[in-house]
Amino acid sequence: MKPTPHDPRLVIAVIMVTVAMGALDAVSLVHLKVFTGYMTATLILIAVHLASAESILGPGLLAIGSYLIGAAVGGRLVRRAHSRRRTVADLLMAVGTLVLAASAVWWAGMPWRHFMTLVILAIAMGLQTSATRHAQVTDLTLPAATMLLHGLVHDSRLAGGPSRGAWRRLAAILGLFGGAVLGTFVSSVSVAGAIAMVGVTIGCAGFLLYLEDHPLLDRLENAGPGNV
Repeated sequence: MKPTPHDPRLVIAVIMVTVAMGALDAVSLVHLKVFTGYMTATLILIAVHLASAESILGPGLLAIGSYLIGAAVGGRLVRRAHSRRRTVADLLMAVGTLVLAASAVWWAGMPWRHFMTLVILAIAMGLQTSATRHAQVTDLTLPAATMLLHGLVHDSRLAGGPSRGAWRRLAAILGLFGGAVLGTFVSSVSVAGAIAMVGVTIGCAGFLLYLEDHPLLDRLENAGPGNV
């Protein structure tokens, strides 16, 4: 049975989110010492730091707990009676707004800004994962390189596969890497600026899904539908 092609505009939006996630993961690791969106890595960091007597147990558990709150809210929101595209757009706009709020908290130098920023970002990333899961783009339910790299080779001609979605996976891998480089560089100048950049990128991804039909978007809709 031939697989159903992905909605091309959802694919582009999720790749934009993937770039933003690469940037945010870099910012989180360097400045918050835990990941706010990649809970596997956060669990491993907690374990490694416990074993090395340099515990980040508190921030790590705070990130995981906040992420789960975002996931619970996201789970409820995706079950509303709206189209997939509209639901993902709503969630991404909410995520972008929360990330911008986290940027403002850091920039204002509020008391406990480290923990406040961590909580807001982790809640936002729980929502973001609900959005990308609901978009149902293969290998991009959670922006992570492992499944992207595996899928790229597993489905390649070299492995006897149809090589479907190769451009999507390559774009996402490069997006994660490029986003991480950009996030590291911008946060070395301004942490608040780097977080704001992530929020704007995710918000733009959501806005793309709200746009009505337009000749330029028609080209996007029809660009390689069998390969997305």
